[in-house]
Amino acid sequence: MTEIEKKIKELSYHIDKAMIFESDDEDEEYHINKSSKDRVLKFILEQHDNLKNKIISHDEFVELFNRCILILVSNTGCSEDFEILELILDELYTEQLIDKDKYNEIINGSNLGRWLD
Repeated sequence: MTEIEKKIKELSYHIDKAMIFESDDEDEEYHINKSSKDRVLKFILEQHDNLKNKIISHDEFVELFNRCILILVSNTGCSEDFEILELILDELYTEQLIDKDKYNEIINGSNLGRWLD
């Protein structure tokens, strides 16, 4: 297992834990959820820097990017999750890692995408 695969597995684990975390404090639940997903964003941005510095290949980046997006989309089941997903996609768009078409494709592919129009 490569370091990238280990990291993706770790990110998925943290999101899984966050998704089952319960607290009487809704703000705490939101923070745990958001921070677990922000780790994925940070990882994508770090790996994009590695791509620019030729530490990883374009193919490796595309594969890890798609796996990370799948983790995020798979863990988007309520309006709060959707809001977090949009914040992450906004950042990826700002960093020019996705265009409007890819943004919309990801949103429409999410569990809540069917409710949008």
